[in-house]
Amino acid sequence: MKQQQQHLQQQQTTSSSSSEAVSLSSTSSSAAAVSLSSDPPAAMSSSSSSSEDPSAPSTASGGQGSVAIERRGDYSAVCRWTVVNFSRIKSRALSKYFEVGGFDCRLLVYPRGDSQALPGYISIYLQIMDPTKSSNSSKWECFTSYRLSLVNLADDSKTIHRDSWHRFSSKKKSHGWCDFTPCSSVLEPKAGFVLNGDSVLIMADILILNESVSFTRDNNNSSNSEALFGAGGGATSGVGNGPSSSSSDILSGKFTWKVHNFSLFKEMIKTQKIMSPVFPAGECNLRISVYQSSVNGVEYLSMCLESKDTEKNTGTPIVPAERSCWCLFRMSVLNQKPGMNHMQRDSYGRFAADNKSGDNTSLGWNDYMKMSDFIGPDMGFLVDDTAVFSTSFHVIKEFSSFSKNVSLLGGRTGAGGSRKSDGHSGKFTWRIDNFTRLKDLLKKRKITGLCIKSRRFQIGNRDCRLIVYPRGI
Repeated sequence: MKQQQQHLQQQQTTSSSSSEAVSLSSTSSSAAAVSLSSDPPAAMSSSSSSSEDPSAPSTASGGQGSVAIERRGDYSAVCRWTVVNFSRIKSRALSKYFEVGGFDCRLLVYPRGDSQALPGYISIYLQIMDPTKSSNSSKWECFTSYRLSLVNLADDSKTIHRDSWHRFSSKKKSHGWCDFTPCSSVLEPKAGFVLNGDSVLIMADILILNESVSFTRDNNNSSNSEALFGAGGGATSGVGNGPSSSSSDILSGKFTWKVHNFSLFKEMIKTQKIMSPVFPAGECNLRISVYQSSVNGVEYLSMCLESKDTEKNTGTPIVPAERSCWCLFRMSVLNQKPGMNHMQRDSYGRFAADNKSGDNTSLGWNDYMKMSDFIGPDMGFLVDDTAVFSTSFHVIKEFSSFSKNVSLLGGRTGAGGSRKSDGHSGKFTWRIDNFTRLKDLLKKRKITGLCIKSRRFQIGNRDCRLIVYPRGI
């Protein structure tokens, strides 16, 4: 089980705040990935996308069985799937489709485990499909929180639960556990899982986020930059399933994410997180994540900006570990009542696809704002069950190069007269374009003490960086 997030203490700041965000590691920022059940920690680590093709014909000997659906609104449902002839299924069984939130859902079970499973383990997955089957269906995605259970009919306290979340899409249609539980513990006659001789009951509790997004790209002139970091209102264009562009030349913009059924996830965010679709920023893909934290006994809405490694169609392949961008950003919860102030906090940092280079995969605040302020009926942040989260960003345009093969002091040469590098000398060049514009942005936002860190380079087995303070220390 991923360890619980550390509740970092920060004094809350409002609209003109320029304090640096807390650097949240992959464990602390991903509070959402913590299992809700009391099962062994190893169970959660086995959560994965299915390596099989869920749409391929089943080779099961058993039938699909019966599916009963309990609906709790348009975006929430509980599925009860009775799988018959369970022990006789040679490969897998698939449930019938059922609709939740406008998407087609079904369950998959591998009684003998799929190709990723440990020997003797059952694999269970949830699959979500786009029901429209339209020509642009490759662009669909939906965020889902779900619980899969193998029901113990004799003693419900022994029912096996696994909880997770996932952003399903045309490329990631299935998610679940390859090592859900040992098969022997389920098929044991006295264990209480088998009914009517050779049937088992699998349950899925599913919540689907009702969301919309917009993405406004800045054309990098000074007037748009001012509007970008001003205390503006909602986004203006591109509402849909997420920004389609992933070009590395998108250096400034604004991404707005509307959650239209927030109360459905109010309990879920206490242990997990909800996350937006990704949007492009320089070489990186970023997303907003929202969850809840307890800081000094007070419940806070937590919000962070995360880097998410995805395939980029830039024409020039970039090694994932080398994707990096330095970003100045503002995160906002928009007030939907006229004349009321938005909640805004500013920060900056270098994002990367992973933290191997010492860069950030997540920056944000565990104590972004008090939950009582966020959900208060007269506060204006949660109106008609809709919350609006936004981030505006500026990524520096930079170029860097590094070479160890440079002329060395002392004139050391090799056999052919060529100079040799001993690995302890080199030259790193770092160029930042539009540096004056960045200084102007910082001055307008009254941000001081900000530093820009270059990509890392290595000399003498030491990791090095250059650090620049645009407005001085």
